Amino acid sequence: MPTIKDIATQAGVSIATVSRVLNNRGGYTEETRKKVMRVAENMNYYRNEMAAGLKKSAARIIGLIMPKSSTLFYGDIIEGLESVAQQRGYGVIIAHASGDGINLSEIISIMAERRVEGLVIASFALAQNVITQINGLPFPVVLVSTQSDDSIPYIKVDDEAAAFDATEYLIQHGHQKIAIAGPNVTDKIAGMTRIKGYERAMMKHHLPIDPNWIFYGDFSFEAGIHAMKHYFQLSNRPEAVFSVSDDTAIGIMNTAIQEGLQVPADIAVIGYDNTRVARMANPALTAISQPFFQMGEKAGNKIMSAAADNIPIQSEILPHTIVERQSV
Repeated sequence: MPTIKDIATQAGVSIATVSRVLNNRGGYTEETRKKVMRVAENMNYYRNEMAAGLKKSAARIIGLIMPKSSTLFYGDIIEGLESVAQQRGYGVIIAHASGDGINLSEIISIMAERRVEGLVIASFALAQNVITQINGLPFPVVLVSTQSDDSIPYIKVDDEAAAFDATEYLIQHGHQKIAIAGPNVTDKIAGMTRIKGYERAMMKHHLPIDPNWIFYGDFSFEAGIHAMKHYFQLSNRPEAVFSVSDDTAIGIMNTAIQEGLQVPADIAVIGYDNTRVARMANPALTAISQPFFQMGEKAGNKIMSAAADNIPIQSEILPHTIVERQSV
């Protein structure tokens, strides 16, 4: 089993410095902290420490890691997780990693040092080194609203099926020239799957897809603004938009209304997530609803059962619904 001395030797710092870094006591540079954490991770120090002390010092704490984001559905995941954790005497600690997941591995290491009994990770696309790291942890991990490979259990909706249903909903309401706005082309979990669902619905109904109707983005409100400005410049404008997030949908609606269009008379919009802003929008936003509170509940129950009784965590696809309001 590696020791603090081993880490100090490998990192080229003193034992005292390693101790301060691992215990978050300060007195070192950010560069030194990263070096020590990297060496500790490579030597599986936190893993061995956890394995040695988990049973005798169980903290009854569940960790939750989520992206730094203003997206409102994370609040529902937190509420769901905390509701079941509190019932069983657990606490929840929350940490944020950058949206691109660059520092996710660091945050996971910190959670391991805190001796959490389980970890919930929300919405990140996992790099291979993070998948390897997670598979080496001595406590259960479940992904929420994302997935990686089959080795890590997840809880989510079927994004492709939900995107198909959203697009077909617009078709059933008489629309044929339908755009998709906001998907991240590099996001294989929530971006490309929603594009596939959109394309599959259009092909099923033998409707043409103008390449200019597919406007990539980052699921943000700003992406919706840019998308609508782009559609205004087209000679072949769409008459309806499937937005891959509520934030993007509201950006689209606001921009359309500012330009003198009426929603849904001139352009119909359907969102994705059914966050609280959907019902506060004007007009209120029709949206695909993901059961985020239930995701948090299920993640918490699965983590606690796995930690207490060594029950394997099974992945689960939850049903989505369409909440009808006034934007279509």
